[in-house]
Amino acid sequence: MKLKMIFGIAALASTAAVAQGPQCNHAQLPYQQTTPVPFDSSVHAPQNTMPVQCSNPEVEAYIADWEAGKIDFNTIQANDSIAKEQRFCKTLDNEGNVLEAKNCEVANSPVGYIWKDLADSPVVIGITNGGKSDHEPHFHGQPECYYVVNGGSKTLAENKFQPLEKGQYFYIPGNAIHNTPILEDKGLGVMYWYPNNAHFDGFKYYWRRDVKNLRVAEEAFDRVDEIRKRDLNLGPYGTNEAFFKK
Repeated sequence: MKLKMIFGIAALASTAAVAQGPQCNHAQLPYQQTTPVPFDSSVHAPQNTMPVQCSNPEVEAYIADWEAGKIDFNTIQANDSIAKEQRFCKTLDNEGNVLEAKNCEVANSPVGYIWKDLADSPVVIGITNGGKSDHEPHFHGQPECYYVVNGGSKTLAENKFQPLEKGQYFYIPGNAIHNTPILEDKGLGVMYWYPNNAHFDGFKYYWRRDVKNLRVAEEAFDRVDEIRKRDLNLGPYGTNEAFFKK
């Protein structure tokens, strides 16, 4: 009994010493956290006024200048949080690698769309320009907002694909699957921003491949595929080349 008491007191003393010593920061980054279960879609529909959740003075200044004709996709400028060597038009190859879009033209994009980074702080902001092209459903923990600067298409909202037109806003809560295939030749361009978050390198995007074997998440993506088929007559992402190439 005496030995047990001695060891018990020693253990308590050791614990107290650790507690009083240097402590580690155990905060988890988004990509270190447990994979969340996504919502099937945003519960909000596209609208004609700025959602209160999206309000941001820097974004509102960009939009005001765009609507006044002072800037367009080619002349819009990034803030100082974007390094000068990163201020070019970006696109993806078919394997998902980021590359420069030559002459800042959609025609030079393997996937049919391009974008510019406008800010990494105090919030992440970017702008896209896209031609007719498919886009893969995905989600992330950060809420996201859109403002349509040109063209139009349909976007996943309230468990159906709804029109998203020039001048409209769209609010996507965190962990809501979203998807906006560009269905028409007129294309689609949006300004996008993450109203609660800065520094894009701390974000974690989730695609179907990232939730493999997490059944409830896989089922959410299955339901999105069903909605794509019902509303747009599109199969799962990656199976619609004939439609988008015609």
